[in-house]
Amino acid sequence: MSQQLVKERVIKYLMEDLLVPQDMIDTDVPLAEFEDDAEGMLDVVVNVKDSEDYYAPVMIIRCMDEDVKLEGETVQKQIDFLEDVDNITMAGRLILTNGNEMMYADWTGEEYNTEASLPTYDQMVKEFFEMEEKMKELEAEHHHEEGCGCGHNHEHNEDHECGCNHEDGGCCKDKH
Repeated sequence: MSQQLVKERVIKYLMEDLLVPQDMIDTDVPLAEFEDDAEGMLDVVVNVKDSEDYYAPVMIIRCMDEDVKLEGETVQKQIDFLEDVDNITMAGRLILTNGNEMMYADWTGEEYNTEASLPTYDQMVKEFFEMEEKMKELEAEHHHEEGCGCGHNHEHNEDHECGCNHEDGGCCKDKH
């Protein structure tokens, strides 16, 4: 079975067994869509619409030809690629399959070898929004200051805007 046939089988499985809506499945997605200079192609991406109506990946699937055994150096290269992809996309769920065998890992560190253990689309959506909420809570608790390493622009200008998005002025209110 060719890689394309494996991909078609995976998409059918996603829609029929995991109940993923067809419009939430993308195929042949350039990795450069997530990071400018990234190279490579994502075979199948399962998305969720986030709270701001943007598509966010929640599962990345790499399809191999049926005759490729999921073992040894070949598999290690694919796993390394998927881990790099996850660091870029933050999808949190990775699958490598040849149509007959499957390797699955998720953000909890769990590894599963059975299809029965894969979460349904509703479960992926629920976990995505739970994680998004936790991130908002952590952001609200973070005490921003110059050099804190959070990635925000903490230039304190006349408009009292530091990039932290604090409604009360956050790290700026005591500096002006």
